[in-house]
Amino acid sequence: MRAYTNEKLIARRARLGKYASWGGLAVLGVGMVLSFRANPTNTQNYQITLMGSFACLILGFILANVGSHNMRRFGRSPRPDERLAKELKGFDDRYVLYSFTLPASYVFVGPSGVYTFALREQGGKVSNTGNRWSQKGGVMRFLAAFSGDGIGNPTADAIEDANKVQKFLDAHLPEASIEVQPLALFTNPNVDLQLSNPAIPVVQSKGLKALLRQRSKDYRIDSATLAQIEAAVTEPAE
Repeated sequence: MRAYTNEKLIARRARLGKYASWGGLAVLGVGMVLSFRANPTNTQNYQITLMGSFACLILGFILANVGSHNMRRFGRSPRPDERLAKELKGFDDRYVLYSFTLPASYVFVGPSGVYTFALREQGGKVSNTGNRWSQKGGVMRFLAAFSGDGIGNPTADAIEDANKVQKFLDAHLPEASIEVQPLALFTNPNVDLQLSNPAIPVVQSKGLKALLRQRSKDYRIDSATLAQIEAAVTEPAE
């Protein structure tokens, strides 16, 4: 399997994560100093200082979470795209993983079809019925959701990504009649998936290759079409 990754985007997002994290801590520090300097005996000064402290708290929290999210996804190795490439290792060179080079973050192309992956790294008990998702975890789950790292809706994300890539391929290869297939992928080995009639395929990393190989028996793309897809994809990537 070959892998193409937008390293420039990853480097930018990693820098954003680093600067936002440090900036968030600095702003939180300013807010803490302001709270200590607030003098209740001076009503006007006290209100202004208190409002400044609250503003720093909110802004610092937002910056810290933006930084944390980007550092986890782009600033630490192995990154999600690196782990995904490792999981897909073993496919031959007809298969290609595109990370951040197309309208969707992760696109897998090969004889078994074109897939968009909605990656999730959460562990614990995750339940799905149709296109509805829930995760147990109490306060920590709430904080993760508030910071943008909650379970969200993998079904909606994968379908949205598939629609974006579908429009791209339809515009570049209108004669190919390629159907982009959405897939929800959970990479945490400690996740406990409780599935009931999922709207799209849902799989853990350990079952990903088996699913894709099974799909190749039912849905195949010929070599000429694969070459056309790669030519269309590599042009914007360059």
